[in-house]
Amino acid sequence: MYQLMQLDPGLLWQKIRIAQGRETWRLLAALVLRDAALLAFAIVYIASFSILFGPSNSCVGVASFCMLLSARYVNYGYRIQDSLLALALILSSIGLMSTWLPHLPFGLAFGLNGLLLLVLLRLTAGHPQFGNGGVYVFSYILVVYTKVAPAALPKRWGALLLALLLCGAVLWHQNHTKDRQITLHQILKRPGLTDQVFRWQLRLALGVASVLWLGQFLGNGRARWLGFAGMSLLLPVTTNLKDRGLRRLAGVIVGSIAFTIAMAIVPTRWAFLIAPVTGFGLGLTPSYFWASCLNCFGALAMATTFFGVVPASGLRILNNGLGLLLAGVIAWLCNLVWHYYQQHYLMPND
Repeated sequence: MYQLMQLDPGLLWQKIRIAQGRETWRLLAALVLRDAALLAFAIVYIASFSILFGPSNSCVGVASFCMLLSARYVNYGYRIQDSLLALALILSSIGLMSTWLPHLPFGLAFGLNGLLLLVLLRLTAGHPQFGNGGVYVFSYILVVYTKVAPAALPKRWGALLLALLLCGAVLWHQNHTKDRQITLHQILKRPGLTDQVFRWQLRLALGVASVLWLGQFLGNGRARWLGFAGMSLLLPVTTNLKDRGLRRLAGVIVGSIAFTIAMAIVPTRWAFLIAPVTGFGLGLTPSYFWASCLNCFGALAMATTFFGVVPASGLRILNNGLGLLLAGVIAWLCNLVWHYYQQHYLMPND
């Protein structure tokens, strides 16, 4: 049972579809137990960060929780001592950017976001298929774009230090024997546009920086929603992103409307259960559409405190739509540049 619980929901559902008899129930039990254990651990872990460092720094708990889960299975692709240095650099850059962001002009914020995101991806996501790109870009957006009062900045750095210790311990324990002959210097050697992974990293960094810039420019208090939408669209290495964008937008629309209806019909004293219940459902589905839908409940549960139910739902749909649109334009422009580069610099002359 324990080994089955280590599998992701997509693989478990594949096994469930072809299983028969008691094996089907065994696999379903593994899926539910896995989800319940993850949810319980997440609640305790994130609540601990909130208690220790204040609610404004619980975002570090969320980010480091995702990093912990990733580090159990996926390393950075090079030796452990360099990986620990990279983790320290990543968390330091996140801390510095969350400190500087309120004081930066939009243009400089765009440039620094793009540069730091590209460095982050170079350090952690040499193999896009393993998912580190999404984990670390999500963590960057979440922490940097969660406001923190000047008085709480020391606690944010304390939270980041604890995250470094915990994530570093898991990263070392799970991966210290892997890739011992590969150094960080080899990973960071000068890339070129002919490298498909570098083109993906560059597109993702530029796209996310662009949508975050738009979010700051709009000033509606949820720039990170644009960032998450843009990141989600640009994560696949493929250039065919239209269907993915439409599924994301449809999921956000359905999820936002469903949240509004749920808040209207669920008694106020039970409303606090909406987010964890849908979070449990999120852990059961491998579907991108349903994940986009269910993600709305947790995000909107927090946003309604500031905006109200209906305005928050409308804002989530708007920001996701704008983030997807701009990220799609960036992807299209990157594709144009690549084709131009191929034709003028790679094609043999007649």
